[in-house]
Amino acid sequence: MYARPMLILLLGLALAAAGANSAFAQADPSAQANMQACQQEFEKLKGVLEKKGAGLRATGQRKVKAPAQEICQLLRSYTESEAKLIKFFEQKKTACQIPDQIMKQAKDGHTKSLAMRTQVCQAAESGAGGPPPPSMGLSGALGTTVTPGNPLEDKAGGTGVFDTLTGNVLRQ
Repeated sequence: MYARPMLILLLGLALAAAGANSAFAQADPSAQANMQACQQEFEKLKGVLEKKGAGLRATGQRKVKAPAQEICQLLRSYTESEAKLIKFFEQKKTACQIPDQIMKQAKDGHTKSLAMRTQVCQAAESGAGGPPPPSMGLSGALGTTVTPGNPLEDKAGGTGVFDTLTGNVLRQ
């Protein structure tokens, strides 16, 4: 999920370089307008994708663990935005001069996102992903039971640091 900003940055640079360095685009005003339209549409799709990615990241960084259902919804929304971006790449590949490497990276990232979404949504449907059961603590690990109250305080004479064989030194 953290490789996506790098992919988006690479694509933005590739589109900018294609628009700035293309001799055809400089010679033909309609081609230059086409590249600007490509850049604007890409920026719009990228902005939506970044916003949804930031929402996912914020959910993951919360102190209180988010329920699997909420994460599933966020991942569905994120993968839908990724699919729209990939569709844009496929439709405008030649018009926007999108490199094959960028398309491959976007599709690979989308495949990973879909796998993660499937896993999280299956966990949400099965009810998993909630908080873990409470720990039994040290007494559970040692196989002993916890008794209410302190049995040492129940004795009439009491025991403690100042007790000796003949009783409490401070009481004498």
